[in-house]
Amino acid sequence: MALLEISGLLLGILAIVFGVFVLIFPKLLKYLVGFYFILTGILAVISAI
Repeated sequence: MALLEISGLLLGILAIVFGVFVLIFPKLLKYLVGFYFILTGILAVISAI
């Protein structure tokens, strides 16, 4: 259960950071979204194991 809490906190922080980056550098959006989806998928697989 602690991993889910850490991953939720991590994803929330990443969402805020990525949101700021998108506002500053709009062309980075596709890379940030891709990285966010990959990280979310990895955390979901790890928490399912």
